[in-house]
Amino acid sequence: MTAIAIAPASPKDILVAYRAEARAAAAFANVPGDRSLFPGLGIAPTGMIYSRGKGLQYHALNAPAVPLTPDVLEKALIEPLASTVVPDAKTWAKVLVMADNMPSTDFKALGRRLRISRGLPVSLKLPILTEALSYRYWLPDTLTETSFDDWAEAFNVKGPSVAFTMRSLIALAQAGTRPTALKYEVAVKAMEDMERKIMEQAAWGGISNDCYVYSMLEGFSAKANGLRTIDPGLLEMHVIDGQACRIVPMNSDSREFSASVSSPFKLKEGKKVRLTDGKEIAEVDLRALRFGAGALHAVFAQPSARGAGLLMVTRARKLEAKLYAVDGVFESFGSGPKNKRWLSDDVQKVTGREVPLDVMLAGAPTTD
Repeated sequence: MTAIAIAPASPKDILVAYRAEARAAAAFANVPGDRSLFPGLGIAPTGMIYSRGKGLQYHALNAPAVPLTPDVLEKALIEPLASTVVPDAKTWAKVLVMADNMPSTDFKALGRRLRISRGLPVSLKLPILTEALSYRYWLPDTLTETSFDDWAEAFNVKGPSVAFTMRSLIALAQAGTRPTALKYEVAVKAMEDMERKIMEQAAWGGISNDCYVYSMLEGFSAKANGLRTIDPGLLEMHVIDGQACRIVPMNSDSREFSASVSSPFKLKEGKKVRLTDGKEIAEVDLRALRFGAGALHAVFAQPSARGAGLLMVTRARKLEAKLYAVDGVFESFGSGPKNKRWLSDDVQKVTGREVPLDVMLAGAPTTD
């Protein structure tokens, strides 16, 4: 009888199986299961947008609902600490249609800013509730993660109105921990500031301005992805896709330590990485990679004695706790654009200008 070799499952297949098992467990328990430990909504919502009849309503959480207008929407995008929640992607698409139908000279390219907002890994200014919930919880596999009604059914919070149901689901999406040691609040505040600046600056075109916006988008995305990677509830899942690496420290001296590493391994030599046990965090250098006994080992610099890093490494070496390594978070906040050929100093950011309608429309897209 000839033996048939079976190829090992790929990380993608393992991740699909992991998700399927988690959603099946939620179905068995008949309630959504915890997925992450961080909240699904980064900052406290200040308002909601939802459909009513053929129109859209804006409902500040401390005031009655009013019809959504472009000026209200623009204020929501650029007002400090404002976070306006949209129930699902279908409603968000209606918001974009409304913005696209307004004269760009009157509302400073509102549709352009909304498209940029939708392209972020996660928006703090205009989050979609179903996406925030799917980040925070495992929905039973009998229901659809993109469906607002399915989330309401899963939590049994469907009320007499969309606003009532949204308030209940928003409270559930806000549930989670905000550990100071993992710098959660600091990272979220920086992301909120950066997204607001992006929304202010993205109203205008031009190569220099586009480069500046792109720089901020890169910084925002890196911060958002970095924060999600160290979410204690997602670490084991990220080990599967390689965003995090589980390490077991072995040989150690005063300057560095070696450790066995999980696969797939995506960290690079000569780069800064962050060690975390899900409670604390420490930054170190990944100095070298070595192969021995058919396995990959990494050599890290010893963490500073001033923080929790040494204790984390010691506990992991004694197998008293798990330890993970993730990429360092890109900390750039974006810099003012320079035009070195003609100017010797920073180009001032645009805060307001009048643009003729024919000039504005000359660069407008003709298709979606």
